[in-house]
Amino acid sequence: MCHRFEMVSGEEADAVLDWLRAVRRALASGAGEATVVPPAFGRPVDVPLDALDCYPGAESSVIVAEESDLARVDLLWGVDVSWKRGLVFNARIESALSGSDLWSEAVEGGRCVVPVRAFYETRNVDEGARGRKPQYRFSNAGGTALLLAGLCLNDRFVLVTCEPDAVVGRVHSRMPLSLTASEALAWLDRSTDARDLLVRHVPVSLKAQEEPAPTRRPADPDQMSLF
Repeated sequence: MCHRFEMVSGEEADAVLDWLRAVRRALASGAGEATVVPPAFGRPVDVPLDALDCYPGAESSVIVAEESDLARVDLLWGVDVSWKRGLVFNARIESALSGSDLWSEAVEGGRCVVPVRAFYETRNVDEGARGRKPQYRFSNAGGTALLLAGLCLNDRFVLVTCEPDAVVGRVHSRMPLSLTASEALAWLDRSTDARDLLVRHVPVSLKAQEEPAPTRRPADPDQMSLF
């Protein structure tokens, strides 16, 4: 369950947008994704972390497909539902593809990509450990932005989660679905069958770093993702 990530700024999100457009042109011309240099955003030095720290209920830039082009929009993270307290901010890919009433329309026409510097997970494996459960920051091992799969519902979005890879699996039982640039373009393409995309999914190489406890926590840390 991801309930925290490190946003990119609006200017940086625009750089990611330009990168994806360039990758799309390269793929259309028969060149590979690797021929386009991706933007890299390290940990912020002159920007307070709180300015980029995103929790459910906060606004973040996401990338969507509009007609024949891509666009950046700012949406709120998490959706309100009538049957539970708090926001639903994650959608399990298994639930989304099963025809769940909440996600069926979004899977068909509301897919988005959330560019981030990193996402965080609190250890939920090795439940016998005592004391504070450490939190880990996961970022692209190559230093570039991460492209997380998301679903839009009106002016809000949720992150799509999947089974963890070997790196995240040592810490948590779920992780956001992290996409390569070509996979992100396929995810945004409404004609792409999400199941086929997942079959061909190439895990993004991640690095993990244990973090100190955050100074600011969400108003409701017990909020849960949709099962």
